[in-house]
Amino acid sequence: MADVFPEVGQVVLTSLLSLAAMFIFTRAGGKRQIAQMSPFDYLNAVTVGSIGAELATNLEQWWRPFSALIVYGLVTWFVHYTACKSNAMRSLWSGRSLILMDDGVILKSSLQRAAIDVNEFLGQARVAGYFDPNEIETAILETNGQISFLPKSCNRPLTPDDMQLHPDAASTWYDLIIDGHLMQDNLKAAGRDERWLDARLHAQGIGQHGEVFYAACDKADGFFACRVR
Repeated sequence: MADVFPEVGQVVLTSLLSLAAMFIFTRAGGKRQIAQMSPFDYLNAVTVGSIGAELATNLEQWWRPFSALIVYGLVTWFVHYTACKSNAMRSLWSGRSLILMDDGVILKSSLQRAAIDVNEFLGQARVAGYFDPNEIETAILETNGQISFLPKSCNRPLTPDDMQLHPDAASTWYDLIIDGHLMQDNLKAAGRDERWLDARLHAQGIGQHGEVFYAACDKADGFFACRVR
């Protein structure tokens, strides 16, 4: 039993080392989500996760998976750096967008290049809200595997310009209170002060910040607040 505790302690240390290395690796890889990853990014992330798990449990030769993590991290950084600096390298690492439908015509040759059958293409169109193929002008397969659809001009959503309207400019909303805690920086960024906030809360029958679960405002006259329930 006494021999178990040193081994458990070593597992704890290697696990913390693995988590630290994974954290640095993911931070260096940017803030892209899974849906935004290229195939290389996705496979790289899966491989790094496996190496990290091995690092946490390989007590006798932990430096081997740790060295592999460093190599993968450096290569990933190099790929992202060169992709940001060069269009040619970006095309090499991530590929290029591919037009799947143009001028209302589905391009069979492009579907074959992308290894997508027509049923999958139409399914992606329905997910995007296009149940009638006649509504689609252009469809482009992006480098992350998603398909972007451009509707025909007669099927695009109505805009204020179409109706010759001039609505007020849109404004960013700022979180002012979250779970009873006042966000001073956001209040200042919105151009407001606590006196204004208290007045808006009192108008809704709320007396204290601690009674508020969430409150937000924009730079115009928009305001939202709800109590803790």
